[in-house]
Parts: sequence; C-alpha cells; structure tokens
Amino acid sequence: MLEIKRIKTGIDKLDKLLQGGFPKNSTILLVGAPGTCKTIFINQFVDKGLQEKETVLYITTDHSPREIKEMAIEFSHNFKANENKRLIFLDAYSWRTNEEKSKFAVTGLTDLNQMNITLSDALVFLGPVKKRIVIDSISSMILYTDADSVARFLQTVSAKSKASDSCLVMTIEEGVHDKKTINMLNFVSDGCIKLKEEDGKRFLKIIKMSQTKHPLDWIPFDIFGEGIDLL
Repeated sequence: MLEIKRIKTGIDKLDKLLQGGFPKNSTILLVGAPGTCKTIFINQFVDKGLQEKETVLYITTDHSPREIKEMAIEFSHNFKANENKRLIFLDAYSWRTNEEKSKFAVTGLTDLNQMNITLSDALVFLGPVKKRIVIDSISSMILYTDADSVARFLQTVSAKSKASDSCLVMTIEEGVHDKKTINMLNFVSDGCIKLKEEDGKRFLKIIKMSQTKHPLDWIPFDIFGEGIDLL
C-alpha cells in the first residue's frame, strides 16, 4: 500500500490520532464558535511549519499581522523573526484601520478577484517549495460577500494550494452561518475538525479526514504554555 505523506499539525497527540498529521496537499476546515481556540490551533500549525523549515502564507481577515505576531509571542511562537522570509501575511484586515499594511494586502473583502490575484502573487514570491496556507477566517469573507461566492473562491484556493504542494487550513465561526453554508464548505474540504467549549471544558472532534483512520468521539483538550494539547 502506498504510504500517505503527512503534515504535522503542531499538536503531537493529535498527529498520533491522524496517523502522523494532515494528509499532504489537503484542505482542512476548522469549525467552532467564537472563543474555541481556532486561532491558537492555526498559530500552532504555522509555528510547526516554520520549525520544519517550510514556508507559510497566512491570510488574515480578523486581525492585523501585528496582532497575530503579538498573540504568537504569548505561546513562544516567534513569527516576527520569519516574516517576509518564510512567513508571508496576506493582509485582508488592515484596510479597516490606519495600520501599516503588509507587502501583500487587499483593499477590502468585497473583491474576491483581488484576493485571488494577491494570493497568486504571494505564492510566486514564496517560490516552488513546500508550503502551508492558512485562512483565519472565512466568516469575515462571507460577511462582506456571500457564501456561494466564497465557496467558489475557496475551491480555487484549494486547487492552487494542491498545485503548489501546500496544505491549506481555514477557520469558520459556528453559530454565525446557517447549516447549509457549513455543509457547503465542508464539501470542498478534505478534512474537518470541530472545536467546542462545554461546561467550562474544551473538546475537539475529527469529523472527517481523507485517507485516514481516526476516532469519532469528542476529545478533551486544554491550553498550556505552547498552545493546545490533548488530555
């Protein structure tokens, strides 16, 4: 049997449950209500890629690159040292503010064609090497456009990700969109992980993961010095 190449998530115990990590060149959807640690998950995934000497494209719609770098420091992730080298921000947030924009930035979220062109430019800048791409979050894109347009855009992003030897991880807010929207985005993804908080405790569940045998139960986790760890 052909061995499936894997991309480490940055959460060691989760990698063991996933037979080594996310399948190479896959598109993964992280679903959870606000405050369920999706961005912490994303940042661990990014940090692991940098540790593995991979390049990372970080598409941010909910925070400025400055805020992301500050959040990363809280968990001992040094994004600033890698910025504009192996880490590139596609800044889809700072158009709202007067903050200095990144090299790759868009002027709003209503023009997905501009986002697509800027994404292509950023991938070219990073070169023909193994990459990680993250989008945090899809929800802001839907807010400024519509779910159908975003789903079509993400199909294009997913295709570009696979063509550039990348693993794409993206987040969406649960409870903000209808079930049809979540299902549509789940459809264009190879894997889906849900996160939730219940009675003061945190859990995640692997809903699906292509080419992977995995548990289907809710798994408790908590936040420690470097981020998420399964209990």
